[in-house]
Amino acid sequence: MGILPMTNTGEIRLRRMPRRRGFTHAHRERFMSIPRLGGKAVVLLGWCCLLGPATARAETRFYLASQDDWGGRHGFYLNFEGNELKTLRLALGIADGRAWRFIGPKPGFQSGREHHIVAVIAPGGARLLLDGKTVGESPGRWSPCSGALKVNHRPTWVEVGGDWLCVVSQIVVTLSRDGTERARREFDFRGPASRPAALQLLQPGTPESWPLEAEPSDTLTVDVHLRLLSGDLKDCSPLIDRYGQCRLADWPEKIHNDDDLKENIAEEDKRLAEMPPSTDFDPCGGYLRAGWRGEAKGFFHVVRRGGMWWLITPKGNPCFYLGVSSMPASGWPTTPVTGREFMFEWLPPRDGPLDRAWSANHWGQGDTQYVCFHTCNLIRKYGPDAWAHQSAVRSVRRIRAWGFSGGGKWSASAGLVSIPVLNAGDTPRLGRHPDVFDAKVRETFVKALEKQIAPRRDDPVVLGWSFGNEYDEIVTKGEILDVLSRGAEVPAKRALVDHAIDTIHGGDPAQVAKAWKVEAATREALYASKPAASTEDVEALRRCFADRYYAFIYESVKKIDPNHLFLGNWIVYNWWENEEDWRLIARHCDVIGHDYYSRGYHHPDRDRLVAETDKPMLIGEFSLPPWYGGRRGYGRYDQASAEDEAEAGALYHQWVQDAAKDRHCIGLVWFQYRDQPLTGRGPGRGPKATFGEHYAFGLITVTDQPKWPMVERMRAANLSAAQWRMAATLAH
Repeated sequence: MGILPMTNTGEIRLRRMPRRRGFTHAHRERFMSIPRLGGKAVVLLGWCCLLGPATARAETRFYLASQDDWGGRHGFYLNFEGNELKTLRLALGIADGRAWRFIGPKPGFQSGREHHIVAVIAPGGARLLLDGKTVGESPGRWSPCSGALKVNHRPTWVEVGGDWLCVVSQIVVTLSRDGTERARREFDFRGPASRPAALQLLQPGTPESWPLEAEPSDTLTVDVHLRLLSGDLKDCSPLIDRYGQCRLADWPEKIHNDDDLKENIAEEDKRLAEMPPSTDFDPCGGYLRAGWRGEAKGFFHVVRRGGMWWLITPKGNPCFYLGVSSMPASGWPTTPVTGREFMFEWLPPRDGPLDRAWSANHWGQGDTQYVCFHTCNLIRKYGPDAWAHQSAVRSVRRIRAWGFSGGGKWSASAGLVSIPVLNAGDTPRLGRHPDVFDAKVRETFVKALEKQIAPRRDDPVVLGWSFGNEYDEIVTKGEILDVLSRGAEVPAKRALVDHAIDTIHGGDPAQVAKAWKVEAATREALYASKPAASTEDVEALRRCFADRYYAFIYESVKKIDPNHLFLGNWIVYNWWENEEDWRLIARHCDVIGHDYYSRGYHHPDRDRLVAETDKPMLIGEFSLPPWYGGRRGYGRYDQASAEDEAEAGALYHQWVQDAAKDRHCIGLVWFQYRDQPLTGRGPGRGPKATFGEHYAFGLITVTDQPKWPMVERMRAANLSAAQWRMAATLAH
């Protein structure tokens, strides 16, 4: 994740990778893997593709049903593929453990038509029917994929807009074994399908999932009723009103004029007055009624007491930390408008105070223009001179009233606890990461860290330092192969060769040469070679590189600043090469910084790793964004979304209660303070409804309104969390 330029209000803008909820990111494999085909040729009725989706040009995709491991060649998917309705392909992919095979007719679909699609995947072959007629068959066995079956969704990696829209009304999935129905699930989407087409362009489909375990001898039937409509944005535009809301939707709190914005100030002030900050906590979230205190070191630190890990505030009070990231966010996130200006009813003028809402080139896309609608709303609400200060002051008042301990990653309002995210600055990179085996690179790297840490080295409201974010900091097998392909002068190449000789192959260069299929009798010869290292050796070298990389960062940060905690790099469960990455990172931090998106706190495999490493852990990002049934235009965020604000508050309450009782978890940070734009935060340009994330993650709407049904329930949980943890300590 790279850091973007400062905004005109001094906030740091950050690039974030496309995210999922933290269990799998297999969609990336579609871009990175090409299936290896073996065995006999397969003849298909209908369309036959030998290479599969990874080799096709960028196309709009919509998945009716999928349960697949693309790289492992297991499972199936049923989807639409293409950018034009008249040439749209209906594709059924089936994997047998060795290869994928496909049925893919292009019947010439027309807008407005109702269709009935049935896919039957049986032990001896697969069949695809469209409106009662067989359009393709594929003989051969299938190899089911474990995990959840997903229906009615557009993958997050699809960034190309087509001229069509799929509207699913019903999907029925049936699993039969030995002629007997063993499992059945009916998905009724008639409610969401009744939304105006414009809203469905902003959130295609209604993603749902179902845990399904099939065997190769089972028969799986997917029965779908749907409509295909025109997806022409211009027919539905303008989609967005002058306040950044969906123009074609309505709800009780919707803002209709500038007076509505201003009137909200008094209403909110009244409600906040009824929620005074609790006197049970110190300014950093430390609990004053615990009956015990830790050492007041002037900085956050961790202790273990009664089997539970506790965060101790600078004043020495035990704390279960509850934060909110990305505050006050007065100028971010923004949405790209270049090439789709027609989607917006209004755009701010280029002169006058509302000009502050414009910016450019956030993601390295030249002159792409971006607008921040909530900046316009803040200026209208608080005035052209006071808006930035007033919104920042109000953000602190809100956070205190709602029982949060402070801020989190990326940015925090002045005076609140924060968790700064460090980066490598101008340090040269060897592929994805700096070569920490190179003395000159290490020197540059340390200077970059010092420059960022020095201004806040003695700051008590820094909870701890972290470095980088999520998958960006995972050392991959691909980059190890890249290092091994380089010349003998590259320090990392030499270090990895040395590790292979001394640690993997018993000190014998000849054994390494044999294993790597190169002619080399000495170390120097191996340094200069371009080996074909085995999968096992590449993994061992990957762990060697990663261990040294994480150790260097940890040791450097602690040498520069021995007082503050170091929280690693926000690892995401299962978004890695393998779970050894968790163990590697855990060795080189004081607290495991971990991002996790799910409707529930617990997951057995994640819990197992947390218990195994037995270190304190802080969740730096989680969220339960309401999607309002698709009726306000926000996206549905995989399996972490809530139906509405009330459900989001209830789920948060349970999350906090479960986390507070976990002896390893010392706190949670909600992502994020404000909602994302309906049309996405980018990157992108051109006539497409959304670019990037477009979720209602925030505590605050684009019109600067608190989500009262949600934050009231959050407040109750926040004020109870320390007591829950105290009770769990006694029970333990």
